[in-house]
Amino acid sequence: MATLVLQLLTFRQAETLPPLFASLKNQTDKDWKLLVLDNGSSPEVREKQATAIKEAAPDFPSEFFFSDKNLGFSGGHEFLYEKNNADYVMLVNDDVILEPDYIARLRKFLDENEKVGAVTGAILRWNFLDSGSVKKTEIIDSLGLGKNHAHKVFDLGAGKTFGPSSTPVKVFGVSGCLPIYRRRAIGVELFDPAYVNYKEDVDVAYRLKKNGWLAMMIPEAKAFHKRSFQPFASRKNISVELEFLSYRNHWRNLRKHLSFLDWLRDGWAIIPFETAKFFYFLFTHPSVIWRTLNDL
Repeated sequence: MATLVLQLLTFRQAETLPPLFASLKNQTDKDWKLLVLDNGSSPEVREKQATAIKEAAPDFPSEFFFSDKNLGFSGGHEFLYEKNNADYVMLVNDDVILEPDYIARLRKFLDENEKVGAVTGAILRWNFLDSGSVKKTEIIDSLGLGKNHAHKVFDLGAGKTFGPSSTPVKVFGVSGCLPIYRRRAIGVELFDPAYVNYKEDVDVAYRLKKNGWLAMMIPEAKAFHKRSFQPFASRKNISVELEFLSYRNHWRNLRKHLSFLDWLRDGWAIIPFETAKFFYFLFTHPSVIWRTLNDL
């Protein structure tokens, strides 16, 4: 049977770990190991996280690592990826809750479909109530990644109400929130650490597609995400640093993955879209433009 490792990054928060670990304890498939990296938290927060992990330890095998420096999402997961050789690797956010059959359904689908390199379930939203309890919703967080002719990549269905289905859906890629990747499809490097945060899952989506692997969304596998960054919310709430990372990494992906033929075919959509973004940042946050040009 193919082996599975769960990779979890923690950073500056511990309040979402109990509901996450409770959902992991309730999984019908428990044949996996959890690897945790504390990604640059303070000693106090790190101790809280270590305590939560120790309390959960009797229910599943786990291993805890820590880094004094924040390696970012890309670097943190790449660190854990190099610490294991499992056939399947699942990325776990510290603010998610899985339905009991989430892992079992995705794992079974990978076992039965050798051409599939990545799978995700239906990721919906959840929130803390004032009482401290959890409220699950039917609002979609991500049904996988989609891509339009301008090569803008987005979370499918985000913000809409989920309509239950039993039919697996082919998607451009899978979000970095709760996917399972097939190591044979990924190769020796999961994420390029230079991405730091944002768009590294898009890079993987392009890589898998170019190499002939499929990405699938399994709607019967459900989980919930307490998303802090809303991609469709007002941009005034987005930090300049996040804008920079998102813009730079978007261009990194275009440079890495678009061929001359791609530009010939889709240039009519890409060029106006990118021109509009360029002037938007030039007049609102010019540092985003200059830092991107310098990095690339």
